[in-house]
This record gives sequence, C-alpha cells and structure tokens, in this order.
Amino acid sequence: MERTALITGVRRVGRFVAEGLLRRGYNLAVVYRSSEEVVGEIRNTADSLGRKFVAVRADLSRGVRYGELVDRVVSELGGIDAFVHLASPYRRSPLETLTPEDLDYHMGPIAEAFLFLSLEVYRVMLRNEGTVKGRIVAFGDWAVETPYRGYTAYFIAKGALHTAVKVLAKEFAPHVLVNCVALGPTLKPEDLEEGIWHRVIKNTPLKREVPLEDVVNLVIFLLEAEGITGEIIRLDSGRHIAGSGTGSLV
Repeated sequence: MERTALITGVRRVGRFVAEGLLRRGYNLAVVYRSSEEVVGEIRNTADSLGRKFVAVRADLSRGVRYGELVDRVVSELGGIDAFVHLASPYRRSPLETLTPEDLDYHMGPIAEAFLFLSLEVYRVMLRNEGTVKGRIVAFGDWAVETPYRGYTAYFIAKGALHTAVKVLAKEFAPHVLVNCVALGPTLKPEDLEEGIWHRVIKNTPLKREVPLEDVVNLVIFLLEAEGITGEIIRLDSGRHIAGSGTGSLV
C-alpha cells in the first residue's frame, strides 16, 4: 500500500529525512521557501526510485493558506499518512535588542505553521483506514529546557512547538500520533565558526555529532510505531545531561 508524507524544511537535515522517506517507500510532498537546488536533487531521488513527488513553494513566515496548501498535496498525491515539520529559522535575537519582528520571524514557521498544518493534515488523515490513521513528527530542540543565551525568540518559538506537540497528541488521539525529535548538534550552522562548532561537539558526552542516519531512523520509527504519542525525544549526543555550561552556545 502506498504511503504519502508531507515534509516542511528540506534545506539541511530535512533533505536527508526526505530522501530517507523516499527510500522507505513513501511518496513525498515537500514545502520549501528558496531551496530550489535541494528540491531538484530530492526530485531526482524520487524519480530514480519511482516515487510520486510534489514540491510546494511557500513562505511559512507570511500568511500561508494552510488549507489550500494541504488540499494541493492531496489533489496531486491522493492523501497524507505522515507529516514531518522541520521548517525552522535560527537567528540570533539577544534579549536586550529583542523586537516583535524577531518573535514573528521565528514563531510563524516554527510553531504557527506546525499547529495549523497539523490541523489541516489531521482532517485529511481521518479519511485513512485503520485504527492509527496518521502520524505527525515535529523537530524541536534539546535546549528548550536549558536554553543558551542570545537566541530568545528562537527558544520561545521552540518551546511553543514542544507544547503544541503535547496538546495535539491529546486532541488527536486515538487516531493520529504526534511526537517530537528534540535535536542536538547534527549539522554545523552555516554562520557558525568551525572552532566554535568543535567546542559544541566537545561539550557533548559522546564527543560527536548526531549521525544523520540516527535522525532518519528515529523519524521512520515514529512514523511506523503504534504505541507512542506526546513524546519529546532528545537526540543530541547526550548534550542535555552535560548542561548548558556558562549559559552560552558553547
């Protein structure tokens, strides 16, 4: 039986998740803002595997018509079995210079889009057969409970996302499962110095980045399990047990 996944945010980690889902047998819809080259590479993977693929360009930070977006996916791919939300800006916003625009910049794609896309996807998933009719996976952050300094708006938005996962898990039960991967250091942020990144990795108990294979495998597990919902699973090379040190990124 064919399965279809909708995924937001494919520029970095999302690309590997998308390709992992294609290899697992999913048809795929991706929502992207500006990553045309990456989307083209994912499309090539889909074509080589004989999977159906659709790309929807949308800026999740600005007035998206979530229902229309989901309806387009359904019209082209026939339904939705899984929703994986990775869309997440990550920009410094020190508390002393914080603006409403900083909060909007993060809250829209991270939390608002997750909430309203999930509501639309849930409506579609209820048409599916079986007791478990669909699964939703969000990507949070290991440091929501012990945030480091300088990223105020980002962590407030991720905290809202974590709360939304728990709320929706209860509201969508028993037919749709909702869980979260609280990711730790996996791919170096493009604007982060190499030396700082090495110090971040050194501060993890495992002294290594989270393997992308682990990320893909955990997502696939959560998209196929039947007995887990409302969980926020930290995948962070043990970073959370090391604490936040001086309270900064490093």
